[in-house]
Amino acid sequence: MQELINKLISEAGLSAEQAQKALETVVTFVKSKVPAAMAGNIDAMFSGIKAEEKVESYKEKAQDFAEATKDKLEDLAGDTKEKLEDFAEQAKEKLSEAADKAEDLAKDAFDKIKGMFSKDDKSEGNA
Repeated sequence: MQELINKLISEAGLSAEQAQKALETVVTFVKSKVPAAMAGNIDAMFSGIKAEEKVESYKEKAQDFAEATKDKLEDLAGDTKEKLEDFAEQAKEKLSEAADKAEDLAKDAFDKIKGMFSKDDKSEGNA
């Protein structure tokens, strides 16, 4: 912006204050004619910041955001994986316990059935 002020002083013969005020008036006018989202670009253009630098800044911010999001998702996935592994281990233990109980019940039932036939065999043999 200082470069343009210097040009107004040297080529238009304005004082430093007049050049500053003229430039501020032009910037305000231009900003009023463009969408609000463009106002930052107008300020950047007149302040000497190249639009490419501003785009690069946004690109860096987007990359930082993407990296942070990736890290959070990886953490979430890790937590989910651990929870799933814990759930699977608990399910395995419960199924194993249920299988043991089913086996015990089957043995008891088999023993009772065997006992029923054994008694009948003994009573038939004594009769």
